[in-house]
Amino acid sequence: MKITLSLLALLLAFTAPIAPLALRAEDKSHAGSEGSDLEDSMSTMNGAFKKLRRQVADPAQNKASLALVARLRKACVEASLLMPEKISHLPAKDQAAAKTSYTDKMKELIATVDELSAAIKANKNSEAAGIIKGLGLQEEAGHKEFKPKNKSG
Repeated sequence: MKITLSLLALLLAFTAPIAPLALRAEDKSHAGSEGSDLEDSMSTMNGAFKKLRRQVADPAQNKASLALVARLRKACVEASLLMPEKISHLPAKDQAAAKTSYTDKMKELIATVDELSAAIKANKNSEAAGIIKGLGLQEEAGHKEFKPKNKSG
């Protein structure tokens, strides 16, 4: 019995310090994957946006443009469910307001993408081209507010 208790105490002495380290590593990998997921969504948005910018004025491209808009919208929705890493680095008192601001801006972006889709479906390509310019301005403002300064783009 003494040996079993001693062995258990020894085992606990060696494993107790490891458990918090494992949990912290798990937290970091989860946060990193969120950042990666957000970066993946933003990359998808950027690719679709660039192609749309080049072809949206051409009515002959409307079918392809609508497919790109659908990809853009899906990536916007995915990104809206994640939070930029920059928010986690803010003081705790500022994080809630930043999360709300990010969510609101993503809702505005999705609404603009929906306007773009409606314009293309109605064959209003010059209107769609104007909406694309507005999306570019939204992108710039969002990146200025939420993208870490050390990240390019």
